[in-house]
Amino acid sequence: MNHRPLDLDVAIYRDRVQVINRATKTFADQRAYRSFSSDQSVVAEPARFEDTIVRAIRQIAHGDKALMLCDPVAHVVGCETPLNHLERGIVQTALHQSGIRTVVFEID
Repeated sequence: MNHRPLDLDVAIYRDRVQVINRATKTFADQRAYRSFSSDQSVVAEPARFEDTIVRAIRQIAHGDKALMLCDPVAHVVGCETPLNHLERGIVQTALHQSGIRTVVFEID
């Protein structure tokens, strides 16, 4: 079996997260069970945002026995609104707490 690390593209929208596994092109579109966005911020509720991220990652990893969770990487490739410094910190923290070791922001 050929193992591969978890390497994800992440796009953030109001109360929705989309995740793509770069290796397999597996796609997950996860709506928030509880709203994490507000009129002022796309990531206003960090715990709810983290819950949504975790659910999306589970969709990607479900049944993939070749997937390694050693040094997982998330590339933030899109967001509905520009992320300010505080929001970037919320996104990075949520991804770290969901098991992602490295977060790369590829938006601007």
